[in-house]
Amino acid sequence: MKQGYRLVIVDKDGVLVSEFQLTEIALAQPEAFVEALKQSIEHVEEEEP
Repeated sequence: MKQGYRLVIVDKDGVLVSEFQLTEIALAQPEAFVEALKQSIEHVEEEEP
């Protein structure tokens, strides 16, 4: 089984914000991945002071 790729998003201080495991299945559904990524970014922007 292939491990795929891991996308790690950290803030400017190096604190983990979100992590995505990119498997062949996830890459086969780019719209769902992009939507999850957008939601993660929006969540981070809402928490910024």
